[in-house]
Amino acid sequence: MKSKKKSTLMTDVIGILCGVFLVAVGVVSAVSTASAHVAGMRDSQIPDSALTMIGTAEGRNGVIKVQVKGDEGQIYQIKVLSEDETKGIGSVAVKEVPRAICANQDLQVDGATGATITSDGIKAAVYDALTQNGIDAYHFGYRIVKADKVAKRAETGAKSVVAVTPEQWKAEHPKVYSAYWKDEYPDIYASFLQNEQNKDVIEYTEEFPQIVSLYAGYPFSYDYASARGHAYVIDDVTGTDRLHKKMEDGSLNPEIFQKANCFTCKSPVMAALVNETGGEAYSWTFEQMQAFADEPVGCYTCHGDTPGEFTVTHTYLADAVGDDFERIDAANLACGQCHNEYFFMPGTNSTTLPHDSLASMSPDLILDYYNTQLKKTEADGTQVPFYDFSNKISGVKVIKVQHPELETYLGEGSQHRGKFTCADCHMGDLKTADGKTTKNHYLTSPLDNEDLLKNTCSECHTDLKAEVQAIQDAVVKRTVKIADQLVTLHQKIGEAAASGKYSDSELAEMRSLARDAQFYWDFVFVENSNGAHNSKLTNECLDKAASLTEQALGMFK
Repeated sequence: MKSKKKSTLMTDVIGILCGVFLVAVGVVSAVSTASAHVAGMRDSQIPDSALTMIGTAEGRNGVIKVQVKGDEGQIYQIKVLSEDETKGIGSVAVKEVPRAICANQDLQVDGATGATITSDGIKAAVYDALTQNGIDAYHFGYRIVKADKVAKRAETGAKSVVAVTPEQWKAEHPKVYSAYWKDEYPDIYASFLQNEQNKDVIEYTEEFPQIVSLYAGYPFSYDYASARGHAYVIDDVTGTDRLHKKMEDGSLNPEIFQKANCFTCKSPVMAALVNETGGEAYSWTFEQMQAFADEPVGCYTCHGDTPGEFTVTHTYLADAVGDDFERIDAANLACGQCHNEYFFMPGTNSTTLPHDSLASMSPDLILDYYNTQLKKTEADGTQVPFYDFSNKISGVKVIKVQHPELETYLGEGSQHRGKFTCADCHMGDLKTADGKTTKNHYLTSPLDNEDLLKNTCSECHTDLKAEVQAIQDAVVKRTVKIADQLVTLHQKIGEAAASGKYSDSELAEMRSLARDAQFYWDFVFVENSNGAHNSKLTNECLDKAASLTEQALGMFK
């Protein structure tokens, strides 16, 4: 039998423990409440009609989650629900940035000093919350991509130049040629000529032998050289084996390109002729355009006939971004005229991009456009989903992706699209003879620009070169692995078709999966940054390519 003294003591201990527990619960509750930083109006002040929206984005140390109360006209309150940012640095941004957004009704407020990534993460999370609920964050100053300067659009006409000789045309259009401006802009012109130093070429069919099979039936399977300096684009397009390779009987390979629009991004003369003729030049042959197009990428490409101002001279790009034209910085549009995914429109041969806005630039929507909207007429008159070539090994109707730097850099997942343009990273500063600072027109990798690395990139990156190398090594490794699997897939489909063991519907499904898988793989393979422009989007494409390939390989008996 327990003593009364012990029973009383036990009761007291239990009472104390319960008290401690209740205090602890209160402390935890207080901490939880305190961690949810709130900016803006009190709940009692917010109209009942306001939406309660949740958004997330990556911060420095993980995902930042916010709750936004607002509508199309006002952001009433921002509450940071969860974050794991560095105390004393990122945590300052967690408090300051929501307050600034609410006070200014503007997402383009200054970030907290020393906490750029956290500040940008909070803005992006608020943007995510708004857009998920159908509210255009642009009304609150949020720029999906940097847009400090708005470009002009080139004027178009309908003048025929069929009877004009190349010499006459050149004499009538001197401003299309870069040498016209060398005396007016000597320092810039001199820096532009430095692009002649970029002479290195990699033959991809040797570096990545898988493409001999993946592009079988297409000229890129036997000649696919890497891009070099803009100064050599005319030499490259006119000298490639894709144009000159002969058959055994000495005749030209019927698969070669013989279209004027092969010069679309090789010469500003092509752009000027398309604009002047209202597109008539697209119907020319390669040889007709070659007689005119003797000027490689130059001043006119980005500036039209007014250096110092950005002009989109390739009008198909203006169509490809639609109403977002003024929301994209002129420098991005200037580079995006050529660094994009394009195709030649069946029937007219006009150079065209497979999207009409920022939102429709995603690989998924581009693929859907090719699969369900764009049609190609076969020799027998039937219409089928668009394709660039039929793989000789498998019969797969392949979409040959070009070089989607624009779509990748401006796409979802890009960490830098809201703060930097192509020019910010690839054109350093140049001091002119009169002491002014302008853009260096010698195009380089940002990793070769020590001033940029030291004074700008170092704000967020401790060792950008090492980070980029790690991203690119991982992407190339995955790209090669998936390429090997795709080669196997094409071979197996070819064998399956020859075996007679599979129905037409089974073969069609295999080929459909292979077509989509190779599209996602190619979207990464031909994009020139190897994942550095947008590693998130890049890896999502590789994930889809791998999944579709494995699905198709699983169909074989």
